[in-house]
Amino acid sequence: MTAEPQSPPGPDETRPREHMANERTLLAWGRTAITFIALGFGVSRFDVFLRQLRRVDNAGGGGAGAGFSAAIGIVFVLAGLLTAAAGVMRYLEARGQIDEGRYEPRVWPLIVLTSMMCAVGVALMLYLVVDVARS
Repeated sequence: MTAEPQSPPGPDETRPREHMANERTLLAWGRTAITFIALGFGVSRFDVFLRQLRRVDNAGGGGAGAGFSAAIGIVFVLAGLLTAAAGVMRYLEARGQIDEGRYEPRVWPLIVLTSMMCAVGVALMLYLVVDVARS
């Protein structure tokens, strides 16, 4: 018994798969946004932990300051909110393109996301360097 050659799937057969892939991509954007927000909260509370640790060690000296860690935390949370918004915008754009049969990948969301990740990473690194230098 020989198998008959299969024809490539038509547009109606691949459309559900494309929409599900688009939804998975939106979920990945959401996970990234949640990570940014959680890190923002953690960074903003990190200074409290360091101050308590210094009190126990009687090391004195005030670290980088609660204002600085709070500012970095706010930047992380803002990055998370912007990531979530960009993910939804890209999802809706891709959804319309899939429905019209003219999907075009975009580079801007990846550039924006990577830039935000680098910016908050540099801010966190600076915070840690300043805190270590002051302690």
